[in-house]
Amino acid sequence: MKDIIGHEDILTFFDKAQATNHLHHAYLFVGRPQLGKRTVAEHLAKTFFSSEASLHTNPDFFFLKRGIHEKTGKTKKHISVDDVYELRHFLQGKPFFHKKKIVIIDDAHLLSIGAMNAILKTLEEPRGDTTIFLIAEDEHLLLETIRSRCQICYFYPVQTSSIDASLVEKKIDPSLATSMATLSGGYPGKAIQWMTDMDHYEWYKKEVARCHDLFGKPFSQQLARVEDLFAKKEDHIGARSELLTVLDIWLFCLRERYAQSSSVFPTRCDIVDAYCAIHRAKKQLLENVHPRLLIEHVLLTF
Repeated sequence: MKDIIGHEDILTFFDKAQATNHLHHAYLFVGRPQLGKRTVAEHLAKTFFSSEASLHTNPDFFFLKRGIHEKTGKTKKHISVDDVYELRHFLQGKPFFHKKKIVIIDDAHLLSIGAMNAILKTLEEPRGDTTIFLIAEDEHLLLETIRSRCQICYFYPVQTSSIDASLVEKKIDPSLATSMATLSGGYPGKAIQWMTDMDHYEWYKKEVARCHDLFGKPFSQQLARVEDLFAKKEDHIGARSELLTVLDIWLFCLRERYAQSSSVFPTRCDIVDAYCAIHRAKKQLLENVHPRLLIEHVLLTF
């Protein structure tokens, strides 16, 4: 509970569901990265197990995420159907130490089509007392039949004052805590990461500054400012993940500018156009469209 910042309404919902024995067999947690979806799911798993022991050494717990190719050492593009078959094998047996089994599927929107169909069979015919948490950035990237079999919980940015207070409680310098909380934009995971990774905090600030510097510049200058995003990288999936993070930072900058209604440039219409273009780019990036083309299209809206 101490690692969760905000989301009191979701925690209260599950407290009542557990108290009245009305837990559903599958939940879909939807929201942007670093809002705390996985942290909440892991907290709930420990609560359901009535144990504070590590989940990842618990034989009644299964955590599914994208793996690494054994031969290349690179990040896989999707969660494969073989990964889901391993999950289904886990669910076939009886619990070892607890009365139930719990599964967390991280980045469920990255399930392959075959993996989604395999997951669907599990959701249609849950075995025993099982609770499955699917964590996704965009529920519309999942099959509608999967969504319809889950109770959906939406995660939203939390108040920066709550993040600020939490950082101070963790002995972060008050002025630095306020700066981190403000820059986090209501995303607790960012601030928690920066507590132990100041290099990433400095990198994030530079990305924010770069984004603001792109507005109103000639297209050639914009391209020059983002050229390093396309430096040759052997792990293409990892590079795309990094680019998705950069696009999320740009979305944060646009939300800031939209809130500043007195800003003359860009206009609110320009900001909305750019915001929509970034969202399209993120979706197409997952569909293997060339990253440079996507970024160039986004820059044309700045």
